[in-house]
Amino acid sequence: MRFVSIIFVFLVYRIRCGAFADELPSFLHVCHRNDPNLIPCLIAAVEEIRPFLVKGVPEYNLPSLEPLHMKDFFAEETAGMTIKVTEVSAWGCSDYFVRGIEANMDTNQFVVDVDLPKLRIEAHYHVDGKLLMVQVRGDGDIEANITDVKARAELQGELYDKDGEKYMKYTDVKLKVSIGGGSVRLANLFNGDQVLLAMINDVVNKNLDLFLKELMPIIQKSLEGVVMNTGNAITDAFSYKQLFPQ
Repeated sequence: MRFVSIIFVFLVYRIRCGAFADELPSFLHVCHRNDPNLIPCLIAAVEEIRPFLVKGVPEYNLPSLEPLHMKDFFAEETAGMTIKVTEVSAWGCSDYFVRGIEANMDTNQFVVDVDLPKLRIEAHYHVDGKLLMVQVRGDGDIEANITDVKARAELQGELYDKDGEKYMKYTDVKLKVSIGGGSVRLANLFNGDQVLLAMINDVVNKNLDLFLKELMPIIQKSLEGVVMNTGNAITDAFSYKQLFPQ
């Protein structure tokens, strides 16, 4: 959802740094790694590509962000609760604001800070266990409206040799997020008992901070894997010279 949008923003600027230097599309421009104004160039590049992320550009591996889809998001068993979330769709990812980018080309360390004003999320869930100290069991749909999201992605790259060239892969990804507010609606809890369903939805929304605090470590862990796999799928296709030209 919101974290994945950060990933694509980050990957976009990487692609713009020369992966298609021989056939550069009109909507892309190159940011060279030795440019003294590298950071402003990267931020501008990420902002300028926003309109093309709405529908995506498949021929350049640019995904659509409206909506952003994740089929198998996560399945986790922790703290006496089993929870599985699939078929996630999120709207609002393309309305990002890039608060800052940090890039250390000597150590291949990158940080991206992004704000998202509003997200609408739909997904399917299965849960069995205790949530906010209440026994919860159900299988159904979940809808969420989230506001004032602030997110940070930290990525560590490492160079390796392939076919006589230097390539880069991500070896570590860390994601953090804070949420200003929002609401959540769960369906089909307690075998469809409408009284209990209304009660748990009321409890969740009155204690949204606690609800998110319990789930956030699971969500972040899952999205870190998505970032790693997606990032490496792109960097594996192009040499370091192509991705980061002088």
